[in-house]
Amino acid sequence: MSDLDFLRNVTLLMEFEPSEHEAISKALKRTVHSEGEVILEEGSSNRALHIIRSGKVRISRRVDDRDVVLNDLIAGQTFGELSILEDGFATATVAAVTDCEILSLSVHDLAHFLGESPKAAAKFWRAIALDLRTRLVQTNDIVRTYFEVNRALVENPTFREAYAMCNR
Repeated sequence: MSDLDFLRNVTLLMEFEPSEHEAISKALKRTVHSEGEVILEEGSSNRALHIIRSGKVRISRRVDDRDVVLNDLIAGQTFGELSILEDGFATATVAAVTDCEILSLSVHDLAHFLGESPKAAAKFWRAIALDLRTRLVQTNDIVRTYFEVNRALVENPTFREAYAMCNR
């Protein structure tokens, strides 16, 4: 599948016109990553929006010396959205679960493209908002699950003992 055909199926770019897909495709930088490779480290500088062209990546955060998995993303999904919105630092670690190909659009190139096409900018920022809303709902579900497990550990001594045995 050509990059143009692929871009038509990327969640953030689905509403774009063919000419808009073409303009974006010219600015994309392609990288290939091996299974297990860290693509983006939490806290590192990131000045790009990344699109998964193929493969699968895992998003995680470091909490008390442990990696907490937040989400797995597949071809057509994106990461780095928060970095383009604010200070340019990765809020999570992104690692390749499988061999993968990533297409990256720099903040500079994205800003130039959106500045030249207000209609494309409106479509893009709406898509970003909807995508981040979906991820926030997923994160809320994770937090709810952690809260329920924590409550069960605190309130039920039998469950607390079983949990402790499983995590030794």
